[in-house]
Amino acid sequence: MNLIPKILIFIIIEVRWTNSQEFYGTCNRPFSCGTISGFQYPFRRHQDPAQCGYPGFELNCDEQNLPTINITNIRYQVLGIDPTNQILKLVRGDMIDSICPQDLVNTTIDHELFDYTSSYTNISFLFGCPISFDVVGMIDSFLCGNNGVSPVILVPGAQGPGLCKTSVVIPSPVGFMSSTGLVQVLREGFDVRWKVESRPCTDCTLSGGQCVYDVRASLTTCACPEPPLLADSCSKVNKPEVSSPSSSSSSSSPGTPCF
Repeated sequence: MNLIPKILIFIIIEVRWTNSQEFYGTCNRPFSCGTISGFQYPFRRHQDPAQCGYPGFELNCDEQNLPTINITNIRYQVLGIDPTNQILKLVRGDMIDSICPQDLVNTTIDHELFDYTSSYTNISFLFGCPISFDVVGMIDSFLCGNNGVSPVILVPGAQGPGLCKTSVVIPSPVGFMSSTGLVQVLREGFDVRWKVESRPCTDCTLSGGQCVYDVRASLTTCACPEPPLLADSCSKVNKPEVSSPSSSSSSSSPGTPCF
């Protein structure tokens, strides 16, 4: 009669170990991507398991080139990273070699995950405008290969196409109001700060664990080398608690949200 409960307990413990053991040791911290080093959680490489990074921070790596990241369906090239201040330097992938955007979509970032680090102003590229088109405040006009024979009109602010066929909005440094040198400015890119909090991962790493994303719980947690394997910090695992008769036992939460 006592054999069946013992077998059931053994099976439950073994299943919990197997489900959680997949986290620890599966992610490289820190890691290099393309020609840039210094990446760590919340970033992960495309080929890494899903738990190695927070959703929205997947990098495409090529050993010979700079890494790229897709944000709001736009491919950005990563020019640099400052892990201490959580800053990425980005440039639109379709505007690296030309003033003319090849993908006629606005430059946007996911403000749930990123913020601009300094003041930027919007400038609008108006494509397919009438020949006699004139707009107040026009900065300049120039030809783009994907626009046929009509010039592209450059105007300040985020403006819709109006009488033109298409409008593309691009962020530019405040005070930049000339097309002269615009190619170089766009090539230098812009800085964004990622908003995933670093403190939980720092505490996790210092305690001997690895910061991972628990897909099933949809939050960041700490993977530990010993049971219970997933915790706020591995120090809770490695340091046994001394309970007093008056204290009640409590269990640690499965993870800590990033923000």
